[in-house]
Amino acid sequence: MRDKLLFFTFFIVITGICGGGTAAQSNWAGADLRNFTYTPSCASEDSAKPVTVKNGEYSYEKQEDGYVDRFSFNVFDIVYGDLTGDGKEEAVALTVCNTGGTGNFSEGFIFGAQGGKAVLLATLPGGDRAYGGIRKAWIDKGRLVVETNDPGEMGGACCPTEIVTSTYKLAGKKLNEVTAPTKRSIYPSRRVNFAKGRSEAVVKLTIRGDEGAELVLGARKGQTMTVNVSDEAVEAGLTGEAKITTIANGFRAVLAASGDQTIQLRNGAADPVTVTVTIRIQ
Repeated sequence: MRDKLLFFTFFIVITGICGGGTAAQSNWAGADLRNFTYTPSCASEDSAKPVTVKNGEYSYEKQEDGYVDRFSFNVFDIVYGDLTGDGKEEAVALTVCNTGGTGNFSEGFIFGAQGGKAVLLATLPGGDRAYGGIRKAWIDKGRLVVETNDPGEMGGACCPTEIVTSTYKLAGKKLNEVTAPTKRSIYPSRRVNFAKGRSEAVVKLTIRGDEGAELVLGARKGQTMTVNVSDEAVEAGLTGEAKITTIANGFRAVLAASGDQTIQLRNGAADPVTVTVTIRIQ
């Protein structure tokens, strides 16, 4: 039996739209944004309808005539920092919304604190999964830095291949982009070469949190490739046609074609992980 591993459907949190834990709430003087009322723009029908989250979550499920109406809205991260230069912290709540289908729409809400309350200053547009879905954000020297997903040349909302980093400055109630966005691959590629006469190669690399890497090597049809990863936080898969067997911290694959083979690695942890990958060809 030949299995084609469609490896990693990277979905934005939602987790990994997003990944990442909530930043420590240090000097924020506003309301608890995990128990708060938002007005999301994720569905035109409900765009003006407020929803109140409890512990960062809101959802409902209603039986309608012939279908089930579902809706969910979640706050998956909150970051704090001074965006206005007044020495007081603002808060950025990163959210994701699902209206019952496959789409998961991210959005950010930027709040200031007044009299112990949270006052909406601006919104940060996101997108649906690979198409602009927010992965994470942080505040650095008075600027809001945001990472979003991009499908790259592969296309498809399910599976981002690139990360876009954008930097904004808050001016009153408007977000202005202050530098040109930059892109990087979620799966940077590296070629693996075997020493003469050797059937095993060992690769050491560091993988960013919630990102991955690709290892490319040549092999022949019918050969067996065995891959072991030193850290269980990192998953390994093969993108081509093969008969694949899962083993502890890796896989074994009987290759269905000759040529370049691509091993995809994904770090499921929020922090960078340095791993050793052992590859054997027989």
